[in-house]
Amino acid sequence: MATTERPGHPSSTTRRPSLLALALVTGIGPFATDTYLAALPQVREALATSSTGAQLTITGFIVGLAVGQLVAGPVSDGRGRRGVVVLSATAFTLVSLLCALAPSAPLLVLLRVLQGLVAGAGVAVGRAVVSDSHEGPAAAKAFGTLAAITLLAPVVAPAVGGLVLEVADWRAVFGLMAALGALMLGAALVGVPETLPREHRQRGGVRALGARVSDLAHDRAFVHPVAVQCLATAGFFVYIGGSSIVLQGALGISSGTYSLVFATNAAAMALTSLVFRLTVVRLGARALRRAGLLLSTAGALVLLVTAAAAAQGGGSAALGAVWPLLTVVVAGMGFTLPASTVLAQEAGRRSAGTASSLLGGSGFLVGAAVTPLTGVVGDETVLAMAALMVPGFVAATAVALTGGPLRRGARCEST
Repeated sequence: MATTERPGHPSSTTRRPSLLALALVTGIGPFATDTYLAALPQVREALATSSTGAQLTITGFIVGLAVGQLVAGPVSDGRGRRGVVVLSATAFTLVSLLCALAPSAPLLVLLRVLQGLVAGAGVAVGRAVVSDSHEGPAAAKAFGTLAAITLLAPVVAPAVGGLVLEVADWRAVFGLMAALGALMLGAALVGVPETLPREHRQRGGVRALGARVSDLAHDRAFVHPVAVQCLATAGFFVYIGGSSIVLQGALGISSGTYSLVFATNAAAMALTSLVFRLTVVRLGARALRRAGLLLSTAGALVLLVTAAAAAQGGGSAALGAVWPLLTVVVAGMGFTLPASTVLAQEAGRRSAGTASSLLGGSGFLVGAAVTPLTGVVGDETVLAMAALMVPGFVAATAVALTGGPLRRGARCEST
């Protein structure tokens, strides 16, 4: 049945997807990263690799997430959403099983890249599904709800990973991922209908894709929130990639305590994303993004000063000082990430899949570049981690606060 809706707007004849199913589809990336973080020291020993080599298994996954989003979003603009999501869930399950059997660090890195590729497809297309089926304030609330639910994955993941490591080795973590991949596949089959009718699909081919990318790249309403998110992500992923080795190494905490620290911080981010969902229609995504960036920047700066003072005295900052400050940094991202998604996806609604791929792919490429930095610089201390976090957050805040009028996305302010 043909619709009278114009392309890029929700169709009245399309069944809305289950947000719970979309949370499983889009949450697989954070879960697959965070469940595995506490196992990094064990992987380093078991596969006879360095700290940097162990971190590359995280970096490889993040690179895969970025590339998977860059590829899958545009493909879904031309071929539809549901098939890509189902294929992503199936492949993720199979590759997770292969990761559990990896005999060496280089092979594990390669498999983690593949795992990230297929997980990234679900992340990008899941966001596009929301753009297909929601608009305006409804889209803002849906993105906020999705963020609140999917950010619960990092809360559960480290605790679950820590429990697995208490009774089994790191390979069992990938077995768990495979089981959750099967659950995601079932949710996709039941709860994610096709949301992009054939008459709204765009032409395929490299030339058509290039035209869509060029269109979005020249739209400041789209580029501005993407740039802000990339800069904030740079600071955030230094924490994601370095906190396990720094806190367990420099501060000497156990994998169980680290899992508690990481889960608490992620819980704070999930809570602020829930606040975003409840207040975005009244306060606007732009104001909430500013609040999130200021929180993260302030937390990172105070952490840097605290760590520098401790180092000046010949010691290291105590966990009791480091933990609350990291919580503030991470909590701010609960505002920043969904707000940037709302602003970018609304501006790029005319090519929702491509917009989602550029938003997520560019962010994860930045994340992949900074994740191993604490290992690369060879100074695995709280001071080094804080010093690497601060520039990204400061730059993101500066860009957000100095942004001028938007060309196409002014109406996003109401969301």
